[in-house]
Amino acid sequence: MAKNPLGPIGENVRDNVKRLRQEQNLTLAELARRLSKIGRSIPSLGLSRIENGERRVDADDLVALASVLGVSPAALLLPPVDLGAPVGLVENEEYAVPWERAWRWATGDRPLHEPTDWNFARWASERLQYQLQNRPYLTKEEVQRMTSAELGVKFSQPAPLDENADYSDPDPMEEGDDDGPGG
Repeated sequence: MAKNPLGPIGENVRDNVKRLRQEQNLTLAELARRLSKIGRSIPSLGLSRIENGERRVDADDLVALASVLGVSPAALLLPPVDLGAPVGLVENEEYAVPWERAWRWATGDRPLHEPTDWNFARWASERLQYQLQNRPYLTKEEVQRMTSAELGVKFSQPAPLDENADYSDPDPMEEGDDDGPGG
């Protein structure tokens, strides 16, 4: 048994690297050449060890592998299809979540865990803040427009821009738009 065995995400990475390499009809040597061309040398033996779960992939390896395989880093971290079982993110089963939730989190769409104390106004504001932090390429107005369209609400005030935001205003939405998601 390995001294430092792979966790569930490490297993996803190894499976996805192998799957994508095979789908693209790449040999280990060709993948190694591609990596070398972009300045991240991982010899064929190292790639074989990654695919066999005998070598861990660090963050720099992950980005280089994703780049030469033509996918985002998230596509290496998570299962490519929903198999109906929760996706393990760490060994702790509390962090096993549905496949779609894992992808939405990894792509900056939604927090991993939604609040348990349901307050729609606070939830909507927190979601805006989350997306602003995790999608820095979007403007505040773009995030508000996307969230408004998805939730069917209009925001009358800008999203808070810091984690210590004051949520004392119970309704950041315009009048008549407070019946919750899909309501």
